[in-house]
Amino acid sequence: MAADDFTLIPTWVIPFAPEFHNIITQSESMKKNYQNLSSNPVMKFKLIFEKLGDTNFWTLHNHYYGRYGGYDSFSWQSVPSYIDTNQDGTPDGTDMTGRWVEGSFQFQPESRSWSAEIVFEKVIV
Repeated sequence: MAADDFTLIPTWVIPFAPEFHNIITQSESMKKNYQNLSSNPVMKFKLIFEKLGDTNFWTLHNHYYGRYGGYDSFSWQSVPSYIDTNQDGTPDGTDMTGRWVEGSFQFQPESRSWSAEIVFEKVIV
């Protein structure tokens, strides 16, 4: 199945701390050696949806399912303006390409709506 763009607007988006891929090893002189595998960190964002109607809940559910969880990448096009997508220190809310984090989709039915959360991981460029 082709990856469709994601446009559902979350109630909240919470950025996670950047994940750097550093390897720290001991050398013969007992000093630590540091190696950075990538100059760009992995950026993750938790999307929280409150009071989703059935249609929007199934849109989210089917998008996760259609991407095979975290397998297929897509463009997230409803990034809030308070998110700094390019890590330049200025919030911009521009579109991001990435994947869902496998196993991060959690949801709870409520009396007349759904609450859900899912984690998005930006593709490293």
